[in-house]
Amino acid sequence: MADSNSRRRPRAERGVLARILASAYLVVIAYTSLQPFSGWWIPPPEIRSFLFAPWPRYITLEDVLVNIAAYVPLGFLLARSGMAKLGMRRAVLVAAGLALVTSVVMECIQMFMSARVASNVDVLTNGLGGLIGALAAPLFAPTRGLGIRLERLRQQWFAYGISADVGLVLVCIWLVTQLHPNAQLFGTGNLRDTFELPTWMIHTPQLLVATEAAVAGLNLLGVGLVLYALTRDNVPRGLAVAAVLAAGFAGKALAAFTFAKGAPPLAWVTPGVLIGVLVSAVVLYGLTHLPRRAQWIAAGLSFAAAIVVINIAPENPYQTLPPQLLAGGPTHILSFSGIVRALSELWPFLAVIYTATVAGERPAA
Repeated sequence: MADSNSRRRPRAERGVLARILASAYLVVIAYTSLQPFSGWWIPPPEIRSFLFAPWPRYITLEDVLVNIAAYVPLGFLLARSGMAKLGMRRAVLVAAGLALVTSVVMECIQMFMSARVASNVDVLTNGLGGLIGALAAPLFAPTRGLGIRLERLRQQWFAYGISADVGLVLVCIWLVTQLHPNAQLFGTGNLRDTFELPTWMIHTPQLLVATEAAVAGLNLLGVGLVLYALTRDNVPRGLAVAAVLAAGFAGKALAAFTFAKGAPPLAWVTPGVLIGVLVSAVVLYGLTHLPRRAQWIAAGLSFAAAIVVINIAPENPYQTLPPQLLAGGPTHILSFSGIVRALSELWPFLAVIYTATVAGERPAA
């Protein structure tokens, strides 16, 4: 009986995690779809029948691809969360249907917003994205070839359990935050604009370099320690950390190349960032010999210190907003930027809570 329970427990934990992530992504979808949360009105009759309206005259490839991509994770997570109880086929069908219903509900609410346009094309492309994600979910099931290889790779490299899964998800979200086009490298947790916080320090070149170095270095140190604590002792842990950090650099470069039209794509590589990265890499190497609990505590303290520094640091007078984000009206780029910005602001607080929770757990046998 004990052996059968131990086999079922990982599947149950994966289902719980998938349901949590699916619920969180539904919040993200709602946040993106209902921006700017103002301009409510009573729509005229022709708008209320948008589902049966003629095909729009102008459809851009960008809109189609963004609408499809936005619902792929939703369909995937919904299917993964239902496989344990419904089986693969039913879970795929239910997930695709729920994704389509979600899109219809979002578009119906958009009817009552003068700044948004309810579109049957959006419903169709969102539903297609949900279907693609749901169909892809069985490929990652632990009983399929790809799922077996990923599960084996995950068990070989990383610690097991629900807390480790949450940590890996946080690391993936951290990579997404690097797509914020108007933030410095690894600069998460900046609440100054959202809450109109006062400027505590007067700008000087030396102070700007120091604070940039501190923000980049403390966040890199925290993420590196989290990865070291999650990685098994019998694998090249430094290689795993280097690969994730390289992905973070690549994400920042991609965001800069996409949004910084006419500006140098590597303008984010400042002297302060370079100093912070180099110094934190040396400190990280020294802290890797600490016990795991000490690594969790040091990571949490690094994230907390980075939050303080980035919110009291002087404003960067040379930082400009990409022109695509200045366009009037809600666009897919603006919605995407708003979501990434929200994740960037929230992430270090989640990381502090997570590291404190894991540090307080009793070590597993």
